[in-house]
Amino acid sequence: MDILSAIILGIVQGLTEFLPVSSSGHLILAQSLISDFQQPGMLFDTLLHGATLGAVFVYFRRRIIELIICPLGLLSNEYKIVYFENKRFMWGIIIATIPTGIIGLALQDRVEGVFSTPVFVGYFLIVTSVLLLVSDRYKGQSQITGTAALIIGVIQGLSVIPGISRAGSTTATGLFLGIKREEMAEFTFLMSIPAIIGAIILQSKHLSAVPAEQLIAYIAGMIAAFISGFFAIGFMVYFIKRASLKAFALYCLIVGIIAIVWM
Repeated sequence: MDILSAIILGIVQGLTEFLPVSSSGHLILAQSLISDFQQPGMLFDTLLHGATLGAVFVYFRRRIIELIICPLGLLSNEYKIVYFENKRFMWGIIIATIPTGIIGLALQDRVEGVFSTPVFVGYFLIVTSVLLLVSDRYKGQSQITGTAALIIGVIQGLSVIPGISRAGSTTATGLFLGIKREEMAEFTFLMSIPAIIGAIILQSKHLSAVPAEQLIAYIAGMIAAFISGFFAIGFMVYFIKRASLKAFALYCLIVGIIAIVWM
């Protein structure tokens, strides 16, 4: 893999990680178009996810700091206000992470095998298209609850399947459950943090398998993913809060059909 290919894949990852179109699915489709593309396991994909995770940390830095110090409110009155303002999200993220981790571990080998083909990506992109189209009608007014977080966590776990958009499927599920769009716009990104960190840890075993001459390409791809991802977050937050998701549904449908028929 040359540096230009890595940068292109990084941009694809950064733009599609936070749009409801499946970044992992797009990486598989893009990699299938690059001749002789190889990587140890899914390490390169995971490192690109790590770069976009960095974009989440920068974009939501204030809220993340509040969530980190939030548990101190259980021990000290000094942080009681921070705790009560953030406890809903804190416990929601913890609850959602449990099924996400279990399902992700169970599906890991299958994802690296049978599901990592353009045809399967195409079928699951169509599934994402349907989810987005149907959920776009819902205008909820509820907040995140423990039950809702558990259900959304299950869906996030299933979104490790390439073609199932994590942002799209979790947002759609939240809307189905009647959660406010503003609430889901933030929660869907923050709940991805533990999941991505877990994936990076699992794939870190492949780090030693990266050829030295490929390190620059890997780094270039990560930088491209971080920059493009940062701008994509703001764009997606706006769409979840205020705009229709139908355009993304149509896009997923078209790309899914192309992947099935021509790839």
